[in-house]
Amino acid sequence: MRKLLTVALLLTFSNAWAQKATATPDSQATATETAVVTRVSGDITSPQVSTATVIATPSAEAAQPSTMVTTPSTEKKSVSAMPNGTPAAMPKPPVLSFASTPVANNPFSEHFAFQIDGGSVIPASNWSASAYGMGFGFDARISYVTDEVFSFGLETGFTDLTCTSTANSNFGLPAGATANLSHIPLLLTMQFNMGDPGAPVQPYLLLAGGLAIDSNNLQGATFPAGKTTSWTNFEFDPGVGVSFALDKNTTLFIQGKCAMDFDDYNSGDASAQSSDTPIILVPIQVGMNFSL
Repeated sequence: MRKLLTVALLLTFSNAWAQKATATPDSQATATETAVVTRVSGDITSPQVSTATVIATPSAEAAQPSTMVTTPSTEKKSVSAMPNGTPAAMPKPPVLSFASTPVANNPFSEHFAFQIDGGSVIPASNWSASAYGMGFGFDARISYVTDEVFSFGLETGFTDLTCTSTANSNFGLPAGATANLSHIPLLLTMQFNMGDPGAPVQPYLLLAGGLAIDSNNLQGATFPAGKTTSWTNFEFDPGVGVSFALDKNTTLFIQGKCAMDFDDYNSGDASAQSSDTPIILVPIQVGMNFSL
């Protein structure tokens, strides 16, 4: 019986040492050997069974499962992966840019303008057409331009009309005497551009109103005593024209006006200027306009 117990113990210890030798280093288990020997009764016919139980107790590191903590990156990753399996970084979003409002090279601003013109003046009403020949006149205007459509200003000028020989005889002038009419307008003028704003060619409309100072001048003789030789009348001048931009500050223009000189004609009045109501003159003018 003792031999049997001795053999059982030897087998138990040998198995425990074998399991300890084959354990992997990573487990780092500490083998605890417990030999449990069961003794049965001393009955010779009941064999004693010895049981050896080996319990492998893993170490603290092996007992706890390893946990990998991944700190999320602030950079965005694409869903697709690179050839080596590493997720590819998403491209950075494009930087938003806002286009600024285009500014014209020469933006419009309110300003003053000076204009001068000259040309022929044609008598158009019945009496004036027979009394005066074609004359010459010039005008000057200072304007305030409020925008690309409208401007207003003050205009003055001078027109000279030579009396015809028929008029001289009707006036009772002696031979060799000559007469002429001087016409000086003082007008408030408004101009309306009718083309596209800023276009190089601009048709426009003129409206002017004010006073006309007329006077008859005599050379080589004198007027009879008491003869009226000067008048101040109301004048209204509509007109049309076309301007051509030479540069941003200078324009060339051609225009025509209908100068209506409302004289105070009364039949039989010796002081009357003419028998026309009104006296109509048509200036055809060419001029330049300069932005100041």
